[in-house]
Amino acid sequence: MKPRISWMMLAASLAVVAACSRQADEPAPTVNEVMKTAIDANADQLWDISNVAIGEAAGLDPARMTDARWDQIAEKAAAVRQGALEIARMDPLVVVRPGVRIADEGVPGGDTGAQVQANIDKDPQKLRDFANALAVHAGDLATASTAHDVARAGLLIDQLDAVCEDCHLEFWYPSQKALLEQYGISR
Repeated sequence: MKPRISWMMLAASLAVVAACSRQADEPAPTVNEVMKTAIDANADQLWDISNVAIGEAAGLDPARMTDARWDQIAEKAAAVRQGALEIARMDPLVVVRPGVRIADEGVPGGDTGAQVQANIDKDPQKLRDFANALAVHAGDLATASTAHDVARAGLLIDQLDAVCEDCHLEFWYPSQKALLEQYGISR
């Protein structure tokens, strides 16, 4: 009976090694990929869901918020949080794969993937800090949505764009940050 156990242990060990090698062959996602699929797509949907519930006072109107809307906001906020945490854990931080263009590349004022990579390489921890701040913000929004807290959720939805833009101004288009400062607009 002992040889049988050894063969089962060997088979299990080989299965684990095979699974690990398959995962190692898969390329890690890039910052751009996670931004597009997990963060941007879900944030856009989050705004679409909440925009239909904006009342006359320019905030979330509790009468326009349904259980389904609350659930959708919580779900999208949680997805943004997961994407932000994924970026925060990336090591190394790779903006794009070779030959891939980022949004606004080639547009006046739009940096290239290589320029964004250089910006991040100067201070990768700062990007991770921004990603963690976004994760906390999105997590707070998910919690407020689960609690149906109209005032808190509305405020967090309003602030979400600024949380995103703070990072973008630092790494994706820092020349626009200087332009804002030139006109006395601080972030």
